[in-house]
Amino acid sequence: MKNTFRYKYLLVFAAVFSGFSGAILAQQAGEVKDQEFVIRKDRVLTLPKQPRKFERIPVLPTAKVNSSFNYEVRPYFLSLAPEIIQPSVAQKQWPRTNEELFPGFARLGFGNYASPLIEVRYNNWEEADYNFGASVKHEGYYRGPIDGSNSGENFTNVKLNGNLFKDFFQLYGGVDYNRHQFNFYGYDAENPALQEYIPSQNILNTFRLKGGIQDIEKMDNFNYDVNLNLRAFNDNYEASETEFSIKGFGDFWFDDYITTGINAELSLTKPKDLWYTDINRNYFKVNPYVAYQRSGLKVQAGANMVVENDVTLNKKSDFHIYPQLYAHYMIQDEFGIYAGFEGDVLRKTYLDFVTENPFLGPSDQLLNTIQNYLAKAGIKGTINDELTYEAGASYGKFRNMHFFGNSQADSLRFNLLYDDDTKVLNYNAKVGWNYEKTYRLIASVDYYYYTTKTLAAAFQRPEWVVSINNNFTPTDKWLIQFNANAMGGIKGFVRDALIEEDMATDLPVILDLQLKADYQITDRFSVFAVGNNLLNRKNQRFLNYPVRGIQGIAGLTFKF
Repeated sequence: MKNTFRYKYLLVFAAVFSGFSGAILAQQAGEVKDQEFVIRKDRVLTLPKQPRKFERIPVLPTAKVNSSFNYEVRPYFLSLAPEIIQPSVAQKQWPRTNEELFPGFARLGFGNYASPLIEVRYNNWEEADYNFGASVKHEGYYRGPIDGSNSGENFTNVKLNGNLFKDFFQLYGGVDYNRHQFNFYGYDAENPALQEYIPSQNILNTFRLKGGIQDIEKMDNFNYDVNLNLRAFNDNYEASETEFSIKGFGDFWFDDYITTGINAELSLTKPKDLWYTDINRNYFKVNPYVAYQRSGLKVQAGANMVVENDVTLNKKSDFHIYPQLYAHYMIQDEFGIYAGFEGDVLRKTYLDFVTENPFLGPSDQLLNTIQNYLAKAGIKGTINDELTYEAGASYGKFRNMHFFGNSQADSLRFNLLYDDDTKVLNYNAKVGWNYEKTYRLIASVDYYYYTTKTLAAAFQRPEWVVSINNNFTPTDKWLIQFNANAMGGIKGFVRDALIEEDMATDLPVILDLQLKADYQITDRFSVFAVGNNLLNRKNQRFLNYPVRGIQGIAGLTFKF
């Protein structure tokens, strides 16, 4: 059966193979037949999935090594000197100006009114963690506008200062001595009875000692500055004053927009004069504030809290607290507005008064100025990064504002006068202009309107003040300054003995033109010339005291 089945398959295979062979032979003989093929694109061939067997790679056995490795290190000594490396900081030659090359300079000059000028300064600014400086200056006018030497005066100043820099802070301090010698020359030189008159002389001596600490990196969130001051003052008569003071400042920036800070001041003074000998004037002020600034807007709010022990009439308490508000908004760089409102207690010492008016006589009482409020508003801006301007107005109410009046006992000296209730209206304008580093202008105008209660007028205070300062640098060797200062509306205080009333007298307008020139000859030498009161006016800032007429001085400056 099996053989029969096998033979059948063999016959079929033979028949098929013979037919296929015949077709091939026929084609090879040249016979061509038509054929038709059908191609189906949509037919999908599906094959069954055949599982594949993955075998893991066999882990080869670890070779075993029976041998051990031993290394022998043999020293070799060579007679060679070690290489010496001396590291140093890379230096770059930065351009340095002439001023940096010469840490010190000396100035000598002389002019009319027997006016010598001597000034020497030196500053050690070498690359180190400290620096120091020293200066000495003497300027004298040994002849004056009234009877030559009877109205002479001179000034002397000696100063030492230094800084010590650490990683995060610096220590600073200094010693300062000022001496001002002058005469009480406010008498009538045309009076025949005073032809041989020799006025009294006075010398104001002030000694200061200062030391403090402050941070170096001002971009940190927290900044501070604290300093301690000691001061001693005396004159040729009975006036003297000592002061111990501490001033501190600190602020903290929460971010780029919000900051808070505090200002503090403690002042303990002990004045002495003809009418008082044992007085302790204490003053302590704290000024906390918070501020916000962003995109031309700045708003600051705080308070002035003051404790002082001056004795005055109708005083309710030694403690004072006043608001402090300020805001400005720059709509554009060219235009902005500002406004403020503040109350305060302004510290006044005997040195403050005698610095303002050196012809001050014995004082009855020293009082601080109570600023009940001061409101101000105005506009400001910058045009083309060259011209800056500001214009505004303010109105304030003050108590115990001080004025000066000629003494009834001695008309050559002034007394302190206080007003119980003073109102001040002020209009002001300022402008500054810098043009291509060759010209600079700074000018200001102020107008004051005083309303007093207990005094007949605002004695010895100007009604208006004008100041114009011009700086020219046409070349690198030239520096020229032309300044004009004017004030008017000053009223002097006189006492009419016949009617026993306080009288006011008008002082003439003050106009002072000043010209300064400096020319650099070499890197070390330069010459200068100064001219004051070029119109030769008999200006009187204080009643009966005319200033020097046209006065000039010329000299030489040497750098070392």
